Amino acid sequence: MNKQVVIAISKTGFLFGLLVWLYVIAMQIAHPESVNWTFVYWLPIRMDFVGEIAFVISFLGFLIWQLKKD
Repeated sequence: MNKQVVIAISKTGFLFGLLVWLYVIAMQIAHPESVNWTFVYWLPIRMDFVGEIAFVISFLGFLIWQLKKD
């Protein structure tokens, strides 16, 4: 795969993962009971689990971006 494509995908994963993670954190601060809510009504995954997945995606995206930018 082209280096520029890998960098673009990793930047996108970092940005969107970070935004979803921050959204979940903001919801849990504003509504502490939102931990048990589903992220979207058609996908029965709890908000805290979505936040964990988004954090990992953000971390991996940033790590790959930093490793490939040389």
